[in-house]
Amino acid sequence: MTATPDLWQSDAVHALRAALKDDDAVKALVLIGSCASRDVEPDPWSDVDVVVVVEDAAVPRFFPTLDWLDALGEVYASSLEDNGPPNVIRAYFTDGRRLDAIVLRESTLATIDDWGLNLFCYGARPLFSRCPALDRALERGFAPSASKPPPAEHLARISDDFWFKAMLAVHKVARNDLLVALHLSLDLIRDCCVLGMLLRDRQTGTNHHRDGSAGEPFVDELTAAHHAYTAHGILRSIEQSSIIFDGLSSRWCESHRSRRQPLLRWIERVRRSLPQEV
Repeated sequence: MTATPDLWQSDAVHALRAALKDDDAVKALVLIGSCASRDVEPDPWSDVDVVVVVEDAAVPRFFPTLDWLDALGEVYASSLEDNGPPNVIRAYFTDGRRLDAIVLRESTLATIDDWGLNLFCYGARPLFSRCPALDRALERGFAPSASKPPPAEHLARISDDFWFKAMLAVHKVARNDLLVALHLSLDLIRDCCVLGMLLRDRQTGTNHHRDGSAGEPFVDELTAAHHAYTAHGILRSIEQSSIIFDGLSSRWCESHRSRRQPLLRWIERVRRSLPQEV
């Protein structure tokens, strides 16, 4: 990477390498993702992705602990994924920079073929390595595996949850509990987003999207679900969300049968019970 006034990633990588290279417990530091790819030019919004291989006994010093990131600045917000392997830290610093760090136990490299096929496939550049197992893996290389759709039972659960939440939201409007009704109606829009993301992944053949423009048509559809936060507005949001969710479900599975009619009848019943909209 070439440092420019707008591109901060090079300085961040150098600072992280300087902070870790003399730590005997750190066996390797590898730059991955767009900043390591020859085919992608980083921009100011690109995050820095690294893999940190550490001795098994030293893992608590690097996950979930964040002190070792002090060399890059003050962490503002973070998300931790303890799925092991790998353990993942996603961190934003106070100035908006983002670092994603994958913390690997050295011993897990023996089974990397079972869980790490996509780890290095979008680019990998060792910043230092004292780990022969990692060196062999990088030399061999990895090809990206195809994005796998979620199992049918997972989608069935999303669908069942959607229709239950929709019915409950209408019930809460009837009870004049607009706070809970709004919470549930916004969750319905989120469920539509989930289906839209799954459809986008299937259309593009990957869940790795540097440019998210392929999702814009789904966003356009969801504008119909945005209404005022009133009793009548929340009902319209639930109604439109159900139409969108049914449509997305049909696109996902040709055998899908529309489920919204009982909900629409329930909405109309509650709508008639409300004071007339001003």
